[in-house]
Amino acid sequence: MTKILMKIWTFENITHCNGMIAASSGESSSEGTSSGEEMETEAQPEQPDVEMTQVEFEAFPPADEDYDGVRGLVNGLFKGQGSLDTGLLSQCMIDNYKVGTVIKGADIEVGAEDPVFAIASILPLSLWKENQQLKDMLLKVCPADEKVRFSTILNSPDTALMINAKFNNCPLQITAQLYKALKNDLSSERKENPAYNVKNFVMICKGYTEPVKRKKKKQRTEQPPLKYDSPDLELLSEAASLCVSWKVQDETLAPVNSATAQDVMQGFRCALLLPFDKLWKGIDKIVEELANA
Repeated sequence: MTKILMKIWTFENITHCNGMIAASSGESSSEGTSSGEEMETEAQPEQPDVEMTQVEFEAFPPADEDYDGVRGLVNGLFKGQGSLDTGLLSQCMIDNYKVGTVIKGADIEVGAEDPVFAIASILPLSLWKENQQLKDMLLKVCPADEKVRFSTILNSPDTALMINAKFNNCPLQITAQLYKALKNDLSSERKENPAYNVKNFVMICKGYTEPVKRKKKKQRTEQPPLKYDSPDLELLSEAASLCVSWKVQDETLAPVNSATAQDVMQGFRCALLLPFDKLWKGIDKIVEELANA
């Protein structure tokens, strides 16, 4: 496949940097203040070390040698769900490599570690023997009024799991190419393997909520809206016929320039239900908007 020359930013001890790379690299924000206003300054926490490295990326079909990297990304996606065997899921995605892509560094020396920066895969649930683990997990967090509908879809042979897990700061152009590759792979495999003639896709993705706005004691505190971890997920959420979300209990996310605990965000995970035709159009929109981002 064609090599792609881009930059990737590596942050130490940061789990989330959604839209905040500029702030971490030395740029500051003046939102909410004017140049004439004086502010009381608090002691700022020591800024994390930031290393910017130019990396040449290359796309490959998933292979056994990618197992550790794939599982690491899948673990992050299903954080807090100990009942799900992410090792078996990762291996199943690798075994069904014809509809899947991993992004790694290009021109890695023989014997050198070659990290997996991203994994994208479509896996029909009929090809994953341990799929009941996923079904049980999703139905447990599904709202009561949607359980019957969601259960019917999850138990249908026409449903597939869709994974697009990547480093948080992976370039948007890479994200666009992953979706484009998935669409091309699926189009080809549907002609050869009936198991891929699915009608619905369940995509697991990362999200978060911003800090709750404090109001007067007598006023009811409004729950902040769920936001998604990257622009592609925002676009797909618009096409989803159902969104099931759940809080990741031990995941709190802080902007890299945060000075106070009030800025901490709460991590969430979401399952988007995407009908085939809406997914197809959603991918086209993602490629159009992100390919040149």
